Amino acid sequence: MVPRSRSGRYARRVNERQRITERAAASYRALADLAESIEDEWQYVTDLGDAYEPSILALADANGGRPLEPEQVAAVEEAIAEIGLITDPHKAIDWLSTFPHVVALALGGDVDEPAGDGSRAPDNDSTEPDEDSPFRSLLRGDR
Repeated sequence: MVPRSRSGRYARRVNERQRITERAAASYRALADLAESIEDEWQYVTDLGDAYEPSILALADANGGRPLEPEQVAAVEEAIAEIGLITDPHKAIDWLSTFPHVVALALGGDVDEPAGDGSRAPDNDSTEPDEDSPFRSLLRGDR
């Protein structure tokens, strides 16, 4: 059922942004739990989780909280499904640093920015991605 008023439709779409980021964060936690089964990597896995889980949740406010396009939702759902297939803890460790960036790319945000109150000043004024970023060509669109 589609609400009659625009405000009802808008709230639903904004809630969709919150819902998808919460699903991505829950999937990320599950991936970290699998990766933690390797005792020698426990601290590394914990550090990644502490760094990226809040950043994934902060993506709910990316782009001013604008409603998501269906393609964005589909991209995040596909990434969630992909990491759900992982059963090898070593592969899970590999994806702990990749998955947040895939989700951020789909939602138009950045997981490398602090997820806190936003009081930290950016390192530079450039909107260009770092030259060593594996997502540089996707962010610039210069494929």
